Amino acid sequence: AKTCADELRDREAQLSSTQVDLAACRKRRGEAQQEIERNEALCKELAVAQAKADATTKSLDSERAVIRTALQSKQTLGRDLKSQQEPLASEVQNLRVQENKLKLQMDGVAERMREEYEVNLAEADAQGPPDDQTSNWDQVKAEAESIRTKIERMGNVNLDAIQEQDQLEIRLAEYTKQTEDITQAQKDLQEVIRKINQTSRELFEKTFNDVRTNFQEIYRKLFGGGKADILLEEGVDILEAGIEIVARPPGKELRSITLLSGGEKTMTTVALLFAIFKARPSPFCILDEVDAALDENNISRFVLMLKDFIGDCQFVVITHSKRTMSVADVLYGITMQESGVSKKVSVRFQEIERKVA
Repeated sequence: AKTCADELRDREAQLSSTQVDLAACRKRRGEAQQEIERNEALCKELAVAQAKADATTKSLDSERAVIRTALQSKQTLGRDLKSQQEPLASEVQNLRVQENKLKLQMDGVAERMREEYEVNLAEADAQGPPDDQTSNWDQVKAEAESIRTKIERMGNVNLDAIQEQDQLEIRLAEYTKQTEDITQAQKDLQEVIRKINQTSRELFEKTFNDVRTNFQEIYRKLFGGGKADILLEEGVDILEAGIEIVARPPGKELRSITLLSGGEKTMTTVALLFAIFKARPSPFCILDEVDAALDENNISRFVLMLKDFIGDCQFVVITHSKRTMSVADVLYGITMQESGVSKKVSVRFQEIERKVA
């Protein structure tokens, strides 16, 4: 009986311990479910934000492409019309020259008739045909033959020249109107482009100033002092100007980033990266071995700076540094235990801490 009682107590103790373990497992399962729900909500938010950003980018690219295509089409049409206008204008000018030549030739004939035959063609035309009884028809025929001969020497006269000139002038007016319309459309497009460039300049200038201020502040924090700045190329349009980064680590002279050491370049680049990220934050960021060229002291500063941004953003950091790994919430290790086969190993520090506790 005593043995049965002892065994019963042992069973009850095991049952109690099992119930405690079961309650703990249920609690951990609830916490894990909450973590999964939070991650799913965050993924949805990221997807919505990415979709909005993609839609905005696509809309701007489409609008810019439409404007560029319309401008190119108008410019091409303007060039075509201009190329057609030039020969027409030249032809009209030639017809006007021919008309003037004909008028001069007619004036010359009238002048010769006055000088050689003492006949005023204008007066003769006004007087009408002569009286048959007083006319010397042989003389008239001779004069007519003489005039006919002189006219033949003058060559053929294009009787349709004036009509052709009128038609060409009408066509020229139409082409001129089309050219004016195209010129106005080109001006309108140029105004749209000017407004886009103006807005781009304003946005760029504001973003540049924000990044510049953040860069100076973060650089001093990363290096524990020193000075750094971002400079725009002078005398050039702000949208086309080059950007120079200068830095002066503590105890050194101000110089271009190209003259810094490898670690200094990396830290300066990290400062610029976080400055841009602070001016234009994002809910998600990937850093690929940015700490590879840093020593332990600089890695510690980098980690401190990373902690300042963790509250507002999720970071995926690819690194070989143990110091950087120490601040991670979750570690994913990639190993190749077999040739050509990669394997993923994940560790969640919060679960380990709970188990240890």
